[in-house]
Amino acid sequence: MKHFDETLRYEQRMITMAEEQYYRQMREAAALLSSGDGKNAAVLLERLYELRPDDIDVATNLGAAYILSKQYKLAIPVLEAAANAADSAVAWVNLAAAYLGTLQLSTREQQDKAIAAYERALELDPRYPNAHYNLGLIYEHRRDWANARRMFEQALRVNPADNDAQTLFARAHKRLEDERSE
Repeated sequence: MKHFDETLRYEQRMITMAEEQYYRQMREAAALLSSGDGKNAAVLLERLYELRPDDIDVATNLGAAYILSKQYKLAIPVLEAAANAADSAVAWVNLAAAYLGTLQLSTREQQDKAIAAYERALELDPRYPNAHYNLGLIYEHRRDWANARRMFEQALRVNPADNDAQTLFARAHKRLEDERSE
């Protein structure tokens, strides 16, 4: 019986140590992400993702790290799995960013996928920061002034102090009025 108790205590210590290491690496990865260092954050998070592929926090952060380091194609499958598993606004917004990549270089298909992902995020959380704004940017890029104006207006409802959204709302409004007067 003594041997069984020692084995059990040893296993519990190992589990505790593994959990502590997991949280330490997650904190380190979060700090790297906050500083904009997606490449080094991805290295840490890839190891954690191998160990815990079903951990939504790891997947979402790994996807964000790939996006920060402009590795959009690597981010997409990780974030698709996370978004479908957790159905969280954060995962859907990150997935939208991965689908879109760089707006100026994106295709219509990439934009359509990003729009759908942003819309899903907004279904889950209608006040999700920057989702309306980013949709407005896509519509502005497409010269769809009515939808751009609508999205920037929604962005301002979420954050009335957003100077960029105010400027872009005014520009979309003016372009829409110009089109109507032609």
